[in-house]
Amino acid sequence: MMSAMKKPDDKKTSPDPWVLLVEDDLFIQKAYQAKFGLERIAYKVASDGEQALAMAKTGTPPAVVLLDLMLPKKSGFEVLEQIRKDDKLKDTAIIIQSNLSQQADVERVMQLGASEFVVKGSLKMDDLIKKLKRYLVR
Repeated sequence: MMSAMKKPDDKKTSPDPWVLLVEDDLFIQKAYQAKFGLERIAYKVASDGEQALAMAKTGTPPAVVLLDLMLPKKSGFEVLEQIRKDDKLKDTAIIIQSNLSQQADVERVMQLGASEFVVKGSLKMDDLIKKLKRYLVR
């Protein structure tokens, strides 16, 4: 999947904080891309775990990773664990968004260092955008 980074027309000297959306479902990707565009949120999209890690480690780190757990190549669990072990990325906010909502899965991602866990479909996109923006202004 092609990645894209959109950013507001801003003349700041430091890079804009951006979101790394890690999602393999094309429909969900497109929905977020449209919403991020409307909200003027800078973002990149990764369709699998390996691509997510490569994108996170290249250039300016993301301010937030919006991470699905069920991904091709590397699972979201593996991505989360590797991000937390990377000194450059260890303080990046990670919001897990998944249909896996078993208590054991939630506990596992929180132990691995997730900032938040939300169940797909249980949170309105506008509410999720509010969560993302809290991390983008840090």
